[in-house]
Amino acid sequence: MNRRLSVTAALSVAVLAAACGGADSAGLNGNGTLVVQLTDAPFPTDSVKSVDIFVVRVDGRVADVDTASANQNVATDSSSKSDGWKTLATPNASIDLLGLQNGVTSTLGETEVDAASYRGFRLVIDPSKSSVTLKNGQVLTSTSSPSVGFPSASRSGIKISLSAPIDVAADGKTTMVVDFDVGNSFVMRGNSLSQNGLLFKPVIRGTAK
Repeated sequence: MNRRLSVTAALSVAVLAAACGGADSAGLNGNGTLVVQLTDAPFPTDSVKSVDIFVVRVDGRVADVDTASANQNVATDSSSKSDGWKTLATPNASIDLLGLQNGVTSTLGETEVDAASYRGFRLVIDPSKSSVTLKNGQVLTSTSSPSVGFPSASRSGIKISLSAPIDVAADGKTTMVVDFDVGNSFVMRGNSLSQNGLLFKPVIRGTAK
């Protein structure tokens, strides 16, 4: 049997469960379906119109992941890598996180995975295609002045913090909700957002629904 993994986005960046290791390593047999949803807490800055993050893909794996390893080998399709990552969704789209508040969700993708406990997930974004638009029409990007200070100019892999492993049962469907906490993911550089810009320090959490 095959396990399917689907990804849904709410107000944050959606992440999909990974499926690299075999079912034996997790003590589970068979296949199941994993659904991933994205959501976010309210963004407290009244002067912001939209927060557009370009999501390249969502990766996952059975093994745990730290911040450093989540940002490795993100330039190409992770399915060909030997570090356990498997690509779960490839939206390749700009997502306005502020449009996903108050329970709104958006599906990022779906894939088949082995029934197992998954402990590592990452969201791969493209900072060069991401931006924050203020209500006065000003657009802050990685190259504008003022700007949004992203961790790199190229693709970045962001760890999804889990409160517990995401278990995908055989012949079942599991939904993972990924909360992209916009309010705590951007830090003002000074006293004025329009004059000093922002720093991007992503806070993303994933939980089984």
